[in-house]
Amino acid sequence: MQIELIDESMTNKLGKALAKSCPEAPFLATLKGNLGVGKSHLVRAFLKKLGVTDTIPSPTYTLCETYTINRTQVISHMDLYRLQDPEELEFLGFREMLDGHGVLIEWPERAESFLPSPDLALHLMWDGDRRICAMAAKSEKGEYWLSNLEVPNAA
Repeated sequence: MQIELIDESMTNKLGKALAKSCPEAPFLATLKGNLGVGKSHLVRAFLKKLGVTDTIPSPTYTLCETYTINRTQVISHMDLYRLQDPEELEFLGFREMLDGHGVLIEWPERAESFLPSPDLALHLMWDGDRRICAMAAKSEKGEYWLSNLEVPNAA
């Protein structure tokens, strides 16, 4: 499935729609794409729709930011851009996160040999002067996620 992200508001709408159709944790979603294509922006809209009211920084320097949603669900947002070695994920408690958290990972290609297959894989990319988000379900949970997604329109 592909969606054209004509502007920042469409990226917000997609993030909110993905949050609305999101399955219960645990889940793993990956976001690939070049710098500045909107990965962190999409995650911020996703987290805000789930109820995060705090500032949502990019985890570029911390590698991981964790949020508690409604006192029960935990979502971890990871940015692996600065990751030197995939085994660093062990020090962050990554395997434990997979047991109960929802995990969103930007730059998953930095640790592909270490990561399990995601439930949902998103790839944000430039196509000329427009942005596209390609989404692929990689598990039953991912299929559920996409089948319940209300695709936002540009209006």
